[in-house]
Amino acid sequence: MSKDFYTAPELADLGYVSERLTSIFGEPDSVDGELRWDADTVDAVEPDVLAPAARIMFDAFAPDPNTPVQMNGSNLALGWPQMKQMPARAAMRES
Repeated sequence: MSKDFYTAPELADLGYVSERLTSIFGEPDSVDGELRWDADTVDAVEPDVLAPAARIMFDAFAPDPNTPVQMNGSNLALGWPQMKQMPARAAMRES
């Protein structure tokens, strides 16, 4: 059986930042006070919007695919994450 909708807690469990759900998926439906996003919309956003955008961002900040990068800022309520090239020594520890 396929899923019809996602709730805010379910999307947060998937790693999305609660404060940005509407900007990513659009206005939710409200059913008995629970915010719900259509599953077809949610399922299309990652491959059709987020993945291509991430590829562009990584290409812009680290054109060499072997360049290790680090993304800072998981709480997007404070602003967009910042990507930075990791120093070689730190990159070796991360791998």
